[in-house]
Amino acid sequence: MNRAILSEILSEEYDIVEADSGESCIDKLRQYEREISLVLLDIVMPGMDGFGVLNYMNRHHYLEDIPVIMISSESSNAQIRRAYELGVSDYISRPFDAMIVYQRVFNTMKLYAKQRRLTTLVTNQIYDKE
Repeated sequence: MNRAILSEILSEEYDIVEADSGESCIDKLRQYEREISLVLLDIVMPGMDGFGVLNYMNRHHYLEDIPVIMISSESSNAQIRRAYELGVSDYISRPFDAMIVYQRVFNTMKLYAKQRRLTTLVTNQIYDKE
């Protein structure tokens, strides 16, 4: 149900790819690799949980290019702290407000796009100097 709500909130502006488990999420990451702009991830999922997915993304360097926003009903400080330690960009507790989710997704994607442009600019300048 939460995936359907999030899809409804974001589908007008973004192409949505859904995964129904941690393993399915990893399959989608492998399949769409460079086309994914952001991952919305829950801690509690069938099979591998969100922390397992974050560990996988860390080991395979996905988090260097793909931001993750954790959306979960887990609200303990230990869970939130662990999510940030594993590399999430933001954490939204459920129940969530549609406008807040949309704005945080937009802001995170905009920030990462600017970061990619700056990286490209610096890389090009280094090549020009060499």
